[in-house]
Amino acid sequence: MVADTLLRRSRFVRSPRGKRILISERDISILQLLYRYRFLRTPQIIRFLRPGSERRLIERLGDLFHETTLITRPPAQWRYGDPRCTSVVHELSPKGLALLEERDSLPSRATTLSRRTDKGRSPQFPHAMMIVDTLTSIELALRETPDQRFVCIEEILERSPASTKNAKNPLTAPVTIHPNKDFPDIRTPWHTHVIPDGLFGIEYLIEGKKRYRFWALECERTSPIRRSHSRASSLTRKHAAYQALIHSGGYKAHWNIPNLKLLVMTENDTNLMTTGSILKALECPKQ
Repeated sequence: MVADTLLRRSRFVRSPRGKRILISERDISILQLLYRYRFLRTPQIIRFLRPGSERRLIERLGDLFHETTLITRPPAQWRYGDPRCTSVVHELSPKGLALLEERDSLPSRATTLSRRTDKGRSPQFPHAMMIVDTLTSIELALRETPDQRFVCIEEILERSPASTKNAKNPLTAPVTIHPNKDFPDIRTPWHTHVIPDGLFGIEYLIEGKKRYRFWALECERTSPIRRSHSRASSLTRKHAAYQALIHSGGYKAHWNIPNLKLLVMTENDTNLMTTGSILKALECPKQ
């Protein structure tokens, strides 16, 4: 067993003590949350589950990691910040996924990050956590808002055309950027695509009727505002592509949704997010 001088188990290496663990319904809820988002920080799990004792939940997360191996802690997180004092990020292990599948308890996904790749590789970790932090903040804020419900990506894709569902990446939407003053080197229609970091909606219950709004999420860390070549990735090109997608109504054919807006988040935005700022950014109606 790996432990420090105070007999605390390592955050980095599994250190089982031979405890007998019986899987509870709350344990299953933890595994389902990790499948839904792929990565979650300890405070995020606490906010979702609202336990009577936060300390006991934290201890249980330790047992699920050290004793049962149903969850894991992605090693990429230790490369950012101080690994001894920052919140631990948890991930569902293959064993945890198998348990959910055995129980037929897989929830709807809120992000495609919750689907492991064939080789189990993690996406670019800081960018992935920006996506998770944004989407969890939105879903948690809406849980506290009457008559509003978070519509996750899987719910959207379930109603998408078969061609979208069967695509290698159903988030990849085709778009055509036409010659314009912002891109002088584009002289003929340019057929390209957009791949949002996330896709979500909000269901509003207004005077007994359901109304919906949908957003494509882009989390930006390092993209430059503009490049010398218009076809290279930049914020300007992304905005132009989304404007073309929205103007043409291409999102209707690709995802079968009635409307679409673009939500761009930066690291400063995610660090300063509050329930009020989130709802303001999403232009949620007051009624």
